[in-house]
Amino acid sequence: MPVTTPNRTPYRKGQNRNWQNPPPRRPAPRRREDWYAMRRRRRRHHLARGLVMAACLCVVAGAVLLLLPSLMQQESAAAGATAAAPTPEPAAAAPTPEPAAAAAAQTDTRPVVAIDPGHGGADPGSEGLGFDEYEMTWATANALYDLLEQDGRLRPYLTISEEESQNHDIARIRPSERAQRANEAGAALLLSIHGNSDPIYDASGYECYAIPPGNANHEESVRFAEYLTAQFSSLGQRLRGENGIRYLYYGENDEQIMTESSDETVSSNPTFGVLEYAACPAVLSEQCFITNSADVDLLGDADGCETAAGLYYNAICAWFGLEPAV
Repeated sequence: MPVTTPNRTPYRKGQNRNWQNPPPRRPAPRRREDWYAMRRRRRRHHLARGLVMAACLCVVAGAVLLLLPSLMQQESAAAGATAAAPTPEPAAAAPTPEPAAAAAAQTDTRPVVAIDPGHGGADPGSEGLGFDEYEMTWATANALYDLLEQDGRLRPYLTISEEESQNHDIARIRPSERAQRANEAGAALLLSIHGNSDPIYDASGYECYAIPPGNANHEESVRFAEYLTAQFSSLGQRLRGENGIRYLYYGENDEQIMTESSDETVSSNPTFGVLEYAACPAVLSEQCFITNSADVDLLGDADGCETAAGLYYNAICAWFGLEPAV
């Protein structure tokens, strides 16, 4: 079937218009008469609105002219009164008060005694006869803190809080961190309280460990250890080793190497962390064997912890050259 072409005349420029006989133009429509009347009304309306605005401006200007003299008189009177009255001096700013604890710490010149309750938190220490080591160390440290606080001449400081000691969910506070806390508190003396143990249950007696020879504060640590051994031996407690004072080192394989206080050989091996990092004389005290019933009755149960706290208190006073006052 052939394709049909649409009925459309193609556009060719200039050929679709009748340029010879153009269609006649339509005349422009005439405006109606009412259009002129509307314009006249608008002009009258604008003129009236302008007259009203001019009248309002005249009224406002007249009011300002009437009130201006009285306002100027009032301002002059106020200025005169201000000049006659004395100018008050500004009040001095009140000094910002410091927190009571910080202010007290700045003015408190008493020597600080750091008390370190051994173990605690996730580290209970050795298992004793019905209790763990951390329980005995905290009870003793807490009782010693009370004695020093009652004395009033020394300022006690605990290296760990009760929560850090008694809550098993808290990570163990490392000995080096305990020593650092004591250093930051400005400790003049550090006592770390521990309990000994023996799997055979027959070992007993008292011993303590001072800062080893060749280290800072060695001699003063030994002097404090001597006061401690004198106190515990006065109670009838047997002193272990030569005189109850020993040094401890860690070997290359982390094994413990123990020597007596008579051995002044200088060793490069580290000692207990709480002694290694202390910036003051420090002693680690093995209060008693918590696996020995006689030791526990004497220095490990509730009454024994109070007894041990009294012995520590007496030794601390002696080291500072003070007579016990509690």
